[in-house]
Amino acid sequence: MFRYICSIVVVFPLAFACSGEETSDPLSFCEDFITVAAPDSPLNSFDFNNPESVEKAIMDLKVLSTDPPEEIAQNTIQVVNLYKSILEALMASAPDDRPMILVEFQNEINESIASIEILENYGETVCGIDFDEESPVPTAEIPLDLNN
Repeated sequence: MFRYICSIVVVFPLAFACSGEETSDPLSFCEDFITVAAPDSPLNSFDFNNPESVEKAIMDLKVLSTDPPEEIAQNTIQVVNLYKSILEALMASAPDDRPMILVEFQNEINESIASIEILENYGETVCGIDFDEESPVPTAEIPLDLNN
């Protein structure tokens, strides 16, 4: 009996994982991405002297990584995890130690450059975010074809 229960526990999740249906909503992801990229968002306006503001920035990052579109899911999760790790390490350190903390993350940052660029490219091409502007907000409506 135990063997049958174990096989159900293993096979049941696999059936859902292999269904091939995308569960993420690209429009919802773009809305979250636009919110996180806004100049007044917690991620762009936190203050290390205000731990609550850093926690809000980390929460925004978690929202962004909750359900990204499949084609950028791994990149999104890698970038978000890196940013969260950096913020948490900087918060836990003394102000004078923060430059050294960033140096310690340099290898991880270098390894994540491709993912950062892919996520930025998705934000620009799919979500319509212009990161080059002083205020990275959509320059036009989100160019998603919701009929597909």
